[in-house]
Amino acid sequence: MKTLKFIFTLTLIMVTTLTHAQTATQSINVAELQKQYGLTIAYPLSAPASADYNTGAVYVGLLKNSSTSMIANFLFTPGSRNFWHLHPDAEQTLMILEGEAYYQEEGQPKRLLRKGDYVVTPANAKHWNGATEKGACVCLTVTELTDKPHANQLRAVTDEEYLAGVSASDHLSVQTDPELYAMMQRAYGVDVRNIGQLDLKTREMVSCVALTALGTTSQVAAHARAALDAGVTPVELREAIYLVAPFAGFPKVLDAMEVVNRLFTERGITLPLPDQGTTTPATRHQVGHDIQWQLYEGGIARAMKGLPGEMGQQMADLLTDVCFGDIYSRDGLSLQMHELLTYVVLTVLQAPSQLHSHFLGCLKAGNTPETVVAAVINCMPHIGFPATINTLRIIIEVMESNKG
Repeated sequence: MKTLKFIFTLTLIMVTTLTHAQTATQSINVAELQKQYGLTIAYPLSAPASADYNTGAVYVGLLKNSSTSMIANFLFTPGSRNFWHLHPDAEQTLMILEGEAYYQEEGQPKRLLRKGDYVVTPANAKHWNGATEKGACVCLTVTELTDKPHANQLRAVTDEEYLAGVSASDHLSVQTDPELYAMMQRAYGVDVRNIGQLDLKTREMVSCVALTALGTTSQVAAHARAALDAGVTPVELREAIYLVAPFAGFPKVLDAMEVVNRLFTERGITLPLPDQGTTTPATRHQVGHDIQWQLYEGGIARAMKGLPGEMGQQMADLLTDVCFGDIYSRDGLSLQMHELLTYVVLTVLQAPSQLHSHFLGCLKAGNTPETVVAAVINCMPHIGFPATINTLRIIIEVMESNKG
């Protein structure tokens, strides 16, 4: 039934797209809304939706209204949502055309829907939907019509219901600084995602690692939530954050894991997570040495030769033991992902010599230059343009010097 409904919905979308030019003269500035909320398509919208049945600014465009069905576009601005309602004796199909949305049926947990996701609401099921606190969303609804009213409006969705599982700082930001939040959402959700071919899981792990290295734990919480929603496993997320320790220090990792573990607990994930260590105090040096030499033959010993006495070799051994023997040897992330995320941390820290050598390490581990560049660019909203461009210039230098 869902498959048939999905095909029916797609057919209706194609049909209504052909009639967009016939939509009545718009009474709202769609181009301005598109610019403000970072939308890539000027969806047909004709009027603000009724404030009697919606919380926040919602816009609607009625595409079809016949005796058997109603088709409509909705633009939900950040934090907005409709009231609890139901459709008497009629199903409704909801598809997300752009952005992310929340959807909830009575008695069920709130769900996060992304572009391309759809849900069929059963007849008479109480439900609500709306944008997330982070950005606007556009959705299309196809509702069956009967001889009964189109919808029975119930009560408003409370803040507690809407914010279930949402960071309080995220909600505060979108309410107090909506313009800043809209700019940030365009940078995160549209601009950098259109550069390169990183999948959503990798993008969110890149963000979590970058924010951990920066020490911005409130933002780590938001992106950790997004990472889990994108399909990152709890173990993958933990290992990505552990990876930051040898480069940015253990205190930042401890702070980040505090908020991540709180999120795990909220989601019913049993702690501690399964052990991913593969070495012992007796084996960590040799295992670390083997991994290090696979990527960086010669290690760092030559660079440390100028230190007094045996301290140069001791420092080189410390790096081998902690970075490669304790961290890189762990299960949960591939060596390829370890190196890519390490490059992200080094980009945040702006460590020029390490950025040179680790770019080659990224390639040896199996990453393509395009993947590394996309990961660096994905850091831009977190660290700004100067640091991002500095790393990209280093990549250009390394590629130029290794031609032929």
